Amino acid sequence: MSPELRELFEIKQEDKEKKVSQPTDQNVKNHILIRLAVVIIGTLGFVFLININESQGWEVVALLIFMAIFHAIWLLYIIIEAVILQSKKKFMLRNINLIFILILLLIYGIGGIFLFGFA
Repeated sequence: MSPELRELFEIKQEDKEKKVSQPTDQNVKNHILIRLAVVIIGTLGFVFLININESQGWEVVALLIFMAIFHAIWLLYIIIEAVILQSKKKFMLRNINLIFILILLLIYGIGGIFLFGFA
């Protein structure tokens, strides 16, 4: 169809290349590094507290509970961020968050199995 007729009938024709290309604002490496750094620094911080205090008995249990609370808050943040990324159609970043969620749940699941036995 000629450009004049398209303009007359207000027909908009989008480029096929624009539909296929991914959004460029999805910086995957930074996304992974930031979230991984937060969880590792948070976890190592609690491990460092256990060692520096030379904690024993119930003190260690309390610090481990605080570490689990930190992981729960981080997990909640990652879940909320995954929902927001879904609404913004940033599917690759959402998938990375879902992988982080799965890994954390697997770690706690395996830890629970070893802690409470193979019931």
